[in-house]
Amino acid sequence: MGSLPARSIDTPLPLRILIIGAGISGLGLSIRLRQYAPCATITILEKNAEVGGTWFENRYPGVACDIPSHVYQYTFEPNTQWSRFFSPGEEILEYVKGVARKYRVRELVEFGKVVRGCVWDGGGASGLCVWGRWALGKKRRGRSRGGLMLWLTVRALIGVGSSAIQVLPHLQRKCKDVYHFARGGTWISEPFGGAATQDSIAGDKDSGNYEERGKFKDDLEYYWKYRKHIERFINLDHPCLFPGTESAISGKEGIMQNMKKKLAGKPEIYEALEPKWSPGCRRLTPGPGFLEALVKDNVHFSRMKIVGVSKNEILLENGTRRKVDAIICATGFDTSFLPRFPIEGHNGTLLSEQWKDTASSYLSLATPNFPNLFTVGGPNSATGGGSLLIIFESIIGYVAKCVQKMSREHVCRMEVKAEALRAWEEYMEAYFPTTVHVEACTSWYKAGKKDNRVVGLWPGSSLHARKTLEHPRWEDWDFRYGREMEGSVG
Repeated sequence: MGSLPARSIDTPLPLRILIIGAGISGLGLSIRLRQYAPCATITILEKNAEVGGTWFENRYPGVACDIPSHVYQYTFEPNTQWSRFFSPGEEILEYVKGVARKYRVRELVEFGKVVRGCVWDGGGASGLCVWGRWALGKKRRGRSRGGLMLWLTVRALIGVGSSAIQVLPHLQRKCKDVYHFARGGTWISEPFGGAATQDSIAGDKDSGNYEERGKFKDDLEYYWKYRKHIERFINLDHPCLFPGTESAISGKEGIMQNMKKKLAGKPEIYEALEPKWSPGCRRLTPGPGFLEALVKDNVHFSRMKIVGVSKNEILLENGTRRKVDAIICATGFDTSFLPRFPIEGHNGTLLSEQWKDTASSYLSLATPNFPNLFTVGGPNSATGGGSLLIIFESIIGYVAKCVQKMSREHVCRMEVKAEALRAWEEYMEAYFPTTVHVEACTSWYKAGKKDNRVVGLWPGSSLHARKTLEHPRWEDWDFRYGREMEGSVG
């Protein structure tokens, strides 16, 4: 018979937790883990010199969040003083840095540390790793930092995705001429939140709506109601994703009429932009000011294919040459979900090999063969319309409960079952064909392909994700304990 451990039954296992990335998800997770596993040792590895992740790296002209600021923030740290309804990236970065200072998580961060690989040692060590895919995705778009962005006379802008839609209005105001090249079409929607956002946008000047901000600060109950009001309207848009429904039909008609109205000065641009697929097949982008910029005299829109670039010219497929001072390639991100560095599970399994055909994780956060590894922002974790932070906080809460269980019950190894992942995949295979996401459009929802499986989106609304992730199904996991008896009484 084995001897009993000389400790109290409620003595926690001193876990060692490694978080890769000090962006919004990594910082939020570290704050929650301190609550759920106060005895754990937490280290955050960050390749950059500052916290913030996406909001530290992306500094192109016009970078902002197209989700209302009042719902794009941590639920536990509300900011009543956003300067704009859709806040610029610099302000969001300052908010994230402020949260890191307030909750003293900067002391957990080791800056300038680039991860070269992760390996499961199989020795039953009380350690686990969490990585944020969204903080590590390799960008195709270049970065410009502060004074390095020079406003030149003539610019070419390539792309018609979220980045290009934000950049164009700024180029139009600053440059003599802008040549805008787009390979495909896109739908430009009204701002997310519908009627709930209109009054706020009307007062959304550079100086901010001071009267409203003062009321938010003085009456937090009013502010909470305001935030819930916006959330409600954003989530009411979810039925538009199901083709043939009244919501989908009326939603498409509203988007078409809005685009035609704003492009009335150059109706040929609407004809060039109108896609063959339904709104929502790829992410809808509000793009305040984008359509208005397209009809300005100094913006020249073209669907012509670029076949060559010389020192100061762009060559088009019809032989036309356009002289430009600079080219901005707003062509997006690598959305394959493959990590930048090798991650090796038990039996030498590489995550890149397991995901080489299609990235797939149970509830977006765990993968068979990779014990003690969790992902925030993994496959099928995003939402097509609402705030990404709602789902991220739900995933963070789920992971925190897993860590708490490991600490309390002295679990040294926790791995999701393969059959649990298969059940999750079967659910997604039944859900997505009922939506517009499976139509033939090139989208990051489908890893940049037309006919790929949907790997970017959660199979449901953000509220559905929140309820799903609220209570872990422990029967979907395999556990191994430091001592066999500790699984029952430890």
